[in-house]
Amino acid sequence: MSVEARSSAPVAAPRTLVWVDAERAIIVRWHGAAGLEWLVSEVPAHRRGGGHVQHDPRLRTIGSPPSDRHRLEHLRQHLRQVADRIEPGDDLEVIGPGTVREHLAAMIAEEDRIHHRRREVSTRASRRLSEPQLVARVRASAGASAPRARRQQAGAA
Repeated sequence: MSVEARSSAPVAAPRTLVWVDAERAIIVRWHGAAGLEWLVSEVPAHRRGGGHVQHDPRLRTIGSPPSDRHRLEHLRQHLRQVADRIEPGDDLEVIGPGTVREHLAAMIAEEDRIHHRRREVSTRASRRLSEPQLVARVRASAGASAPRARRQQAGAA
C-alpha cells in the first residue's frame, strides 16, 4: 500500500507588482521566489508655479507649453519601458503615488484588450515602500506564505 505525500500549502500564482512614479519604477515578480528590477526614468522634473504670475491677456497660448509636452513624451516613454518588462500572463498590481500608476494600468489594460489577454490588473495609491515591503506584498497577493525565521536562544552558543 503506497501513501502519496500531499502538500497542504497552495501553490502560489505568478504575480507582478509595480511601484511606479515619474522618476522610477520597481518591478517585483513572484514566480515561487521574488525577483526585483529597477527602472530609472529620464522624465524632467515637474515645474511648479512660482507664485502669482501675471499674464498679458492679449497673448494666448494654445495647448501645453513646450516644456510640458517634452515632459509628457518622456513620461510616455518611461511607461512604455515599464510595460514592456511585465510578463503578459501574470496578474498585475500597480501601486504608487499620484496618477502615473493609473496611466500605466490603463496602458496595460488596453494592450490586453487588443491582444485578447485576460488577467487581473488592479491599481491603488501607495506611499514609497522598501524592497522587503514590496516583496512581502507581492508574496501575500500571490498566496504564498511568509518564510519563517528561527529565533536563536539567548543561552545557546
